Amino acid sequence: MKVLVGIGGGIAAYKVCEVISGLFKAGIEVKVILTEGAQQFITPLTVATLSRHPAYTDRDFWQPIHHRPLHIELGEWADLLLIAPLTANTLGKLAQGLADNLLTNTVLASTCPVLLAPAMNTEMWDQVAVRRNWQLLSQDARYHSAGPAVGLLACDRVGSGRMSEPAEILPYITSLLHTHGTRDLLGKRVLISAGGTREFFDPVRFIGNPATGKMGLALARAAAHRGAIVTLVHSNLPDPPIDNTIKTVAVVTSEEMYNQMIDRFAAADLVIMSAAVADVKPASYNVEKTPKKLLPTALELVAVPDIIAELSKRKQPHQQLIGFAAQTGDIITPALDKLQRKQLDAIITNPVDLPDSGFGSDRNQAVLLKRNGDRIDILPCSKLEMAHQILDNI
Repeated sequence: MKVLVGIGGGIAAYKVCEVISGLFKAGIEVKVILTEGAQQFITPLTVATLSRHPAYTDRDFWQPIHHRPLHIELGEWADLLLIAPLTANTLGKLAQGLADNLLTNTVLASTCPVLLAPAMNTEMWDQVAVRRNWQLLSQDARYHSAGPAVGLLACDRVGSGRMSEPAEILPYITSLLHTHGTRDLLGKRVLISAGGTREFFDPVRFIGNPATGKMGLALARAAAHRGAIVTLVHSNLPDPPIDNTIKTVAVVTSEEMYNQMIDRFAAADLVIMSAAVADVKPASYNVEKTPKKLLPTALELVAVPDIIAELSKRKQPHQQLIGFAAQTGDIITPALDKLQRKQLDAIITNPVDLPDSGFGSDRNQAVLLKRNGDRIDILPCSKLEMAHQILDNI
C-alpha cells in the first residue's frame, strides 16, 4: 500500500510528521510533496528521514532528470493522496481545477482517493468563498474529508479550522486503503453499542467487565468512513471518538444503554450490538458507601433486560441486527445458539482467552456467522481492519 502525502503551508504542518511516522510503522510506503509554503514550517530533510524516501518540492518538478514527468509518476504510484494541512489557497486551486505547482499537478494527474485535512483561521474557514470552494470539492466523489475540528488555533482563537489530529487521520487512511474510497453505506443510519456496562451496588463499587469499547469504536469509524450516519452508544469508553461526524451518547449502566438503544432503534438501518452488557445487577443499591466490615459475603443478583432480544422483537424487514459473542474455548456452538434464539441476521464470535485478542487489545480475530449459514473467518488483524471485514460481509 502506498500513500502520497502533500503538505501545505500552515503551522499544522508539524502534525503531519506524526502521520508519516505512523504510516511507516504500519508498513505503508510513504512519499511526500512539500509546497513552498510548507518548507517554511518543516524541512525536506525531516520528511525524507521519516518516510525513507526523498522529499519532493517544486524545484524537483522542473529538473530535467526524470525519465517520466514527475507529477505523472507520483500520481500513478499512489493508492491514496493525503493533503494536510489543506490551506485555503490549495483548496481554491483544487476546486477550480488549477495546477501551478507539483502538488496540484499531481492531484490532477492521479485517480486515487484524496483525503483532505483542512487547517486555517476560523474567519478564513467561514468566508463565503472558502465555503463555496469546499462545497464544490465535496461534490467530487474522489475527495474525503477529515475535519476541520473545533479547538484552540495558533492565532489564540477557539473555533473551527483546527486540523484533525493524527489519531483521527491515520484510521481514515486505513479505511480508504481498504475501501478504495467507496461509500457503500452513504446515507445509511447505523446504530452501534460499545463498551462494558457497570452495575453499582453502592456509589464506589460495581459489577463490570474488562470491555474497553475499542471494537465498537472501530466499527463506528469504519461505518462513518464509508458514508454512514453513525450513532455510537458507549459505556465507559476510555477514548471517545475524535471524529465529529460520529454522534456519541454516553451511558453507564445496562438500563441506560437499554433505554438509548430502544429509543434510537426505529430510525436505524443497521444495528450492531458490540457492547459487553451485564447479564445481572445487584438486587439492591446503597446510596452511601458500604463500610468494608459490612460488605456482604454473598451478593443477591437479578437479571437485567436483554437488549438485543428486545431489539429483535421490534426489528422491521428493512433493518439488519448484528450481535457479538465474546467467548472462551468453543466459540462457535454458543454463538450459533444465540444467533438462532435471538433471530439475528449475523453474529460475530470472538475468543477472549487468546493473546492479543478481545478485551483491551488493539487487535482481534473472530468468526462471522450469518443466518443463511455462511461462515467467514476473520484472521488476527487490527480492530479497524476487522470492522471493515465485518461491514464487507454483512
